[in-house]
Formats: sequence, C-alpha cells, structure tokens
Amino acid sequence: MSSSGSSTSDGGANGVCLPGPGAAAQDEPEQTDGLPILDLTVLRELEEDMGGSGVARAFAKDYIGIWEKRLAYLQQSIAENDPELAMDAVLSLKNSAFMVGGSRLASLAVESERLIRAADLPAVRRLLPVIAQTGAQTVAALKRSYLRGH
Repeated sequence: MSSSGSSTSDGGANGVCLPGPGAAAQDEPEQTDGLPILDLTVLRELEEDMGGSGVARAFAKDYIGIWEKRLAYLQQSIAENDPELAMDAVLSLKNSAFMVGGSRLASLAVESERLIRAADLPAVRRLLPVIAQTGAQTVAALKRSYLRGH
C-alpha cells in the first residue's frame, strides 16, 4: 500500500475508507476499534494488479453471494462444538475478508481463530452476533461503495 496522500470517506459514519488517488486508506475517528468496515484500497490494488476492475468486481460479487453460507458454516461448527470445523470456517472467513478489504470482519476472524486455538468455543459463540452484524455491514458497504452502479 502507498503511504502517501490523504483519504476521504463516503460519509464517515458508515466506516468505509475511500482512498484518494494514490493514497492509502486512513482510519476514521468514528470507526470502532480504529478499523474501517471496508478498506477499498485492497480492491483498488487488486484492480491495479489485474489491469482492470473486472476480477476485483467479480470477487466482490462472489464474496457477497457466499457471505451467508460462510457465516452459517461458522455458526453450525460452533453450535456443534467442533473446533476443527470451526477453524476451517473461521480461516475461510478471515482470508476472504482480508482479500475483499473487510478490515473489521477480518480482525474479528483473527480473534476468533485465536480463541479456537485456545479451545474457547464459548467465547467464539459470544462473538457470533458481532461477526454476523459486521459481515452484513461489509456486504452493504461493498454494494454501496464499490459495486454501486455496476
């Protein structure tokens, strides 16, 4: 990521970082835990790497399409007290969130991964509502801020 320039937000309260030209996204003060719901820098870099927006947009659409399935897989694995499946589910959630720029969701997945490794599935169970809400916010931000008009 570039470390120069400034960023703007598409309204601030929704937690989306919209980088200015050549700028890295910066944390907005009103964002929970200092992390944006969506860091568009990640998708912009994917666009640059691929020489256009097609692959990044397709990835974002696929991410949206499979979000509920990923969440259900994590919820089911925790309900069944299956740490192996829970780890598989949380790693999928973490990696996809990082790849799409879902900073806050990725952070929650990292914390969930740590808890699963510590054999604390009850703590992950308590995080599930926050993960679900943050995932829904990530999907909404992708639709509104990245895929809008496409």
